[in-house]
Amino acid sequence: MATVKVLLNESVRNVGRVGDVVEVSPGYARNFLLPKGLAVKPTPGNVKKVEARRQEIERQERERRAQQEALLKQLAGVEVTLERKANDQGHLFGSVTATDIAKGLQSQGFNIVPEDIHLAGKLDRIDTYTVKVQFAPDLSTDLKVWVAPDPESKVAIETAQKAAAEAATAQAALEAEQQKEQEKAQSQEKEKASKHDRHSRHGKS
Repeated sequence: MATVKVLLNESVRNVGRVGDVVEVSPGYARNFLLPKGLAVKPTPGNVKKVEARRQEIERQERERRAQQEALLKQLAGVEVTLERKANDQGHLFGSVTATDIAKGLQSQGFNIVPEDIHLAGKLDRIDTYTVKVQFAPDLSTDLKVWVAPDPESKVAIETAQKAAAEAATAQAALEAEQQKEQEKAQSQEKEKASKHDRHSRHGKS
């Protein structure tokens, strides 16, 4: 397949970083990279311009990385608590999203966007979760998220738990009583058998 060389004016995912000369299909260059200003023809003049831009972008990236490293240190020990509606079994009506967690951090003064939050799975129960705040593969930290019931849901959950505990206590009492009756019946059977045995021996003598 024919390719053309272009000079990247911006970093493009899966293509290259700003300042790289890359080979792409003519259609991709003509229809996407060039008209959007993401790439230019690799002339000596353009290479010089983009190199200056590359140095500036790399300086900005270094600054951003330093800020992100500082932010991760600030996040150490930080927790997010989110109140949600749930049924009496603790299941949420919906689930907590990365956007919800990002907003929770923003309310505490942290400049975090949803794309920085990585969830291991669904947050759809009243529970404690650990999620990851990640800016880069080597820049991340764990964050504890408490998903708590709102006041109305809390009452419903506590009522259900109380009813379950009472039912368990009643069941345990019933089983204890049944065990007691069973042991009493077994004792009576043994006593009856013992009397019968004594009468049998007495009759033989």
